[in-house]
Amino acid sequence: MKQVSIIGVIFIVVIFVLLKVYQDSIPRISEPITNILVFVVFIIFIIIFGLSKISKKR
Repeated sequence: MKQVSIIGVIFIVVIFVLLKVYQDSIPRISEPITNILVFVVFIIFIIIFGLSKISKKR
């Protein structure tokens, strides 16, 4: 593995551990429409990010 990908994996693991530790202090969104909106925006972001990565490789 490249050094950059190893650092990325370690960073993601640290983020997950911190989220697990501070899970109770993070305010929850209880409205279903807000949850759907956040999910849709996340999916749109992933699509745009993926398309930009694909276009950079060409």
